[in-house]
Amino acid sequence: MTLRTLVRSTAFGLLAVLLGGCETLVRQSADSGWVGIPPGSALTLNRPVQVQPGRARVFLVDRGSAASRESGTSCVLEVRRIDAEAIQTIPAGTVEITRVQDYIALVSSRVPTPTLDRGVRFQLAGHGDSGGSQMIRPGYHFWLDDSQDPNLMRMTCLGRLDDPAYTRAPTLAEIQAVLGDVATLEVALPAVP
Repeated sequence: MTLRTLVRSTAFGLLAVLLGGCETLVRQSADSGWVGIPPGSALTLNRPVQVQPGRARVFLVDRGSAASRESGTSCVLEVRRIDAEAIQTIPAGTVEITRVQDYIALVSSRVPTPTLDRGVRFQLAGHGDSGGSQMIRPGYHFWLDDSQDPNLMRMTCLGRLDDPAYTRAPTLAEIQAVLGDVATLEVALPAVP
């Protein structure tokens, strides 16, 4: 083993240890501090949720609430396998959150193509061709324990679509408002040392 290989391996090992210790923090509300989502936190589905054929996700929205329109927040429940022919049902119940991960969705838009070119083209969504930044939706992946349902993967919640300078990840209060009576996000109390 060369010195260069040893240094590179050690650097990657240290980076993995440092990143492994990082904790994703989420704001309780727009005017409060940041909190971690400790072990023991959970997502409770208050009723069964159906994933339509050919889909990997279903929006978790309280249809009687305007919270999503007001904050721009949306949440989806995601499964690992797509069933092209049948509706999949995720049963009501409580599922432990195994980890929380920061996530940024870079949004693309379909570019109209000339009549002769039948290909489909995409570009990052932005404000015209002014050279401005692309639009994003910051948020979180809430990875879910799959011991009861191996097909259940995660809940992803995203904030408002906007320029990076004007958007932010959703708060726990905004997420709960969007979930309404469909689901409840239960944040466990942190362990006391």
